[in-house]
Amino acid sequence: MRCLIPALLLLAICLGVAPSASALQVTDVLGRTVEIDHAPQRIVLGEGRLFFALALLDRDNPFHRVVGWQNDMRLLDPHTYEVYAQQYPQITQLPLIGQASEQSVSAEQILALKPDLAVFSIAGEGPTQHSPVADLLAKAGVPVLFIDFRVQPIRNTRISLEALGRLLGREHEAQAYLDLYDRHLARVTERVAGLSDSQRPKVFLELLAGVWQAPGHTTGKSGLGSLVQAVGGHNIGADVVPGALGDVSVEYVLQADPDVYIATGNRAPGVLLGAGVAADTARQSLARITARPEFAPLRPIQAGQAHALWHDFYNSPFNILAVEAMARWIHPERFADVDPQATLGEINQMLHVGLDGQYWIDAK
Repeated sequence: MRCLIPALLLLAICLGVAPSASALQVTDVLGRTVEIDHAPQRIVLGEGRLFFALALLDRDNPFHRVVGWQNDMRLLDPHTYEVYAQQYPQITQLPLIGQASEQSVSAEQILALKPDLAVFSIAGEGPTQHSPVADLLAKAGVPVLFIDFRVQPIRNTRISLEALGRLLGREHEAQAYLDLYDRHLARVTERVAGLSDSQRPKVFLELLAGVWQAPGHTTGKSGLGSLVQAVGGHNIGADVVPGALGDVSVEYVLQADPDVYIATGNRAPGVLLGAGVAADTARQSLARITARPEFAPLRPIQAGQAHALWHDFYNSPFNILAVEAMARWIHPERFADVDPQATLGEINQMLHVGLDGQYWIDAK
């Protein structure tokens, strides 16, 4: 990669991508100062699924500034991709800077698109905070904004939308959504404040159940695991998974005897959830997952009280819906009046293309 740096910098100069005086300045989730001299009109997304933030900000057309993105949404959440492709057919022709891995991303392709802003996540399938791609773009004069909805979703949803809203000239839209977010989050967190360990039901969160190569793929203290903690649950994965993601054994889960089972999914052969998915389809796919012999003996599965979430809540500003759904599952008596479907309706009023489909499901 080092040997490419001079060539890439020369390419950037030839394309007219160079640092300029700053007119806009924000702080991203890494605490970096990001400066840009005008509202960007040519944006590259380090992961395709980061477009959900643009859907909240550039509401009429979240893609009109996007000149390139990765192919992860088409590959990893095909239902959502198809729904948005029908509404915005131009996305089928958007240049790809990579597929569904950081290693697949091409810095040369990004520079060739002449972006005036690159938006990356701090972790995931695209260029991250330690990626040489980000360093190359910075040296070529392309501002790079790091946002985050997956590592510390509650804290960084606010920072990410505020920074992106400022750069895009969409402060009003960003604040309108964050006001909703804060209001709904406070209703949940205030009710579980001060819970003792014994008052926190044990939760097993199985990520991409039925899609991952082995049962037991889960999360630790960050990501969706942090949402379990925030709503008053005890994530059993956090006891043994040191990082954001990891695998636990079937024996460990059975011995832990969780009170609540939650699967995540977005595609076959796992749980089908997301845009354009019907409730019956989602429930049938959850039934297939819970019938697997490994976890079928679990108490919540035996009682018909298993649940499932759209997997992409883990990397989306719409994670407040996952917060409310999990709150109802983990503490049904405390949150009987919380209705994530009503919250979804509020969010849809802010979107040109609403989140129409099944994004969570119960076994019953």
